[in-house]
Amino acid sequence: MNIIGVDFSGAKSDRNTWVATAVLNSTTLRLDSSRPITRDELETLLSEAAGPTVAALDFPFSMPESFARFWQPQAAAMPDLWNAAASIDLDGFLAVRDGFVAAHGEPKRLADTFHPECYSCLHKVNPNMVPMTFRGMQMLHRLWPLGCEVPPLPREESGIRPDAPLLLEAMPGAALKALGLPYKGYKTGRRTTELRHRILDGLARLAVPQLSGLEAFREVCLDNHDCLDAVVASLVAAMWVLDRGLFRCPAEPGQPAYDPVVILEGWLYAPVFYQEQPGQPPAPSC
Repeated sequence: MNIIGVDFSGAKSDRNTWVATAVLNSTTLRLDSSRPITRDELETLLSEAAGPTVAALDFPFSMPESFARFWQPQAAAMPDLWNAAASIDLDGFLAVRDGFVAAHGEPKRLADTFHPECYSCLHKVNPNMVPMTFRGMQMLHRLWPLGCEVPPLPREESGIRPDAPLLLEAMPGAALKALGLPYKGYKTGRRTTELRHRILDGLARLAVPQLSGLEAFREVCLDNHDCLDAVVASLVAAMWVLDRGLFRCPAEPGQPAYDPVVILEGWLYAPVFYQEQPGQPPAPSC
């Protein structure tokens, strides 16, 4: 099984996206590379993936329902919003976002409410979530017709091709939290090196999946948190393949807790097997 982990950037410079590639054999994840990549190169990599592939991508796949109703009232599912994003430029999208936020603030998607560390994908001040969300949606608009599987969109309605990759929205910080590893302060601050050492040591001790080849990328991960996040994203993709029961998932149609909003807003797939938030119901597994 081919595994791809992506730390995605929507920055104008297009120099901060990183991709980790790996192969999952049984319970061992062998890291082959972790490197910077342009958004166009990433799209080509995903569109030309050969063989069974799962890719975990670190950007919001869609927008909160209230914003979607403001921007595209007729939208029924994520692909409708991806299509709308493909028809405008970033400045036009920012204008719509600014008009909405001035009146309604920065709501979160349903999936984001389970992760207090999440910002709204409408947040524009450190971190600036808007360009990465917008450019990510544009990329998904181009990848979707290729037959990619994008949970939680229904498989039977997507025209999935068996040779196209499964694309999973992920968040490395939420995965690190679930693993009991540092998930704050490892990107900026006085303790970054110490915390990155702790993260890498913790990843190396994982029983399932066992990480092979991590040491070859240790120095780069210590120097660059984008590289580290790409590696963690690859781990999320591998965990998904090995045991979807480790993940908080939306309820399925027909279940009492089902909320169709997830088809429009998407879902953040993060392992939750170590920590649940106080007062929240148990996580339904996939």
